[in-house]
Amino acid sequence: MKILIAIGGKEFSKPTLDLGMKISNSFQASTTIAYVGKKISQFSEKDVSVVHQNLDDRELYRPGIRTLEWAYDFLVSKKYIEKDNNNNFDDYLLVDEENSRMKVLLKGKNSDKIDLIMRTGEIIEQLKSEVDRNKQEITIIGGGGNKGIHSKLIQFIDSSIFVVKNYSVNKKYKILLPVNDSQGSNMALETAINFAKAYKLEVEIVSVYEGKKSIKGIDRFVEKSINKLNKNSIKNNAKVLEGTPVNSIVEHAKDDSIIILGVSPKNPFLKYFFGSKPISIAEKCNCPVLIAK
Repeated sequence: MKILIAIGGKEFSKPTLDLGMKISNSFQASTTIAYVGKKISQFSEKDVSVVHQNLDDRELYRPGIRTLEWAYDFLVSKKYIEKDNNNNFDDYLLVDEENSRMKVLLKGKNSDKIDLIMRTGEIIEQLKSEVDRNKQEITIIGGGGNKGIHSKLIQFIDSSIFVVKNYSVNKKYKILLPVNDSQGSNMALETAINFAKAYKLEVEIVSVYEGKKSIKGIDRFVEKSINKLNKNSIKNNAKVLEGTPVNSIVEHAKDDSIIILGVSPKNPFLKYFFGSKPISIAEKCNCPVLIAK
C-alpha cells in the first residue's frame, strides 16, 4: 500500500501526521509526507538567488523548509526514523527532482519507506500531481481550514481520502459504516474490514430509510454487511435511521466515530455541480471521515 499524508501548518498538522503514520505502520505502507507552499514569482526567486546562500536566504525562496524540519523531528520523536550524527535534518539535503517538487534525502531506519516532499504551487493541483505520480491509494488530509479545498480534493484526487477531524489519541474509536445498495457502499465495506482488522475496532452499520425504498431492501443489504463482518470475526451492530441520509448520519455520528463512506464512480464535474452525499457528510460532521474510492 502507498499513502500520502498532506501537512500544512505545524500546529494543525500534528493530528494528521500522527494518525497518518499510525495507519501507514499498521498497513506497512510506503509513505509520502508532502507540504505544498506558495510558488513565488521567477522575478522574486532571481532576486533572492543573488544573495549569499546561508540558511536564512535559502528559507526565503524555499517556503516550507521549517515545516518539513518539524515533520522530520516528529518522525524522530515517534521513532519512525532514527536520528544519528549522519542523519540530521539539513536544508542542503533538499534535492530538486522536477519542477515544483523537492525531496529530503533521508537515511536510517525505515527511511526507505518514508519520503519528505515539498511542492510549490496550487494545493489541489500539486497533491493531485503527487498522487498521479506515485499511485497512492489513500491521501490523508487535515480537517481544519477551507472546506472548499476538502470538497475539491475528494472530487478530483484519484485516491481514497481520509479527512482527519478532531482526532485524539486518547479516544477509543469505532467505525461508523453507512451502507446502501451502491457500488460505493461495497468499497466502503471492504475498507472498513481492513481498518477494523488492523486496529481491532468495532463496526456500527447504519442505513437510512427515506420512505422511498422498501424496508425489506434496506434490511437485505444491512444483513449482507453483517454477514461479511461476521465472516471476518469483526464485532458489529446495526441500526436503521429515518430521515435524509446526510443529516441522519451526521446527527448519529459521535466524536469517537470514524465514518467510512464509499463514492460510486461518477464524472467529477457532475459531482461538483450536483453534489455528493459523502462529500456533504465529510464537510458537516465533526469526526474523522474516510471516503473510499
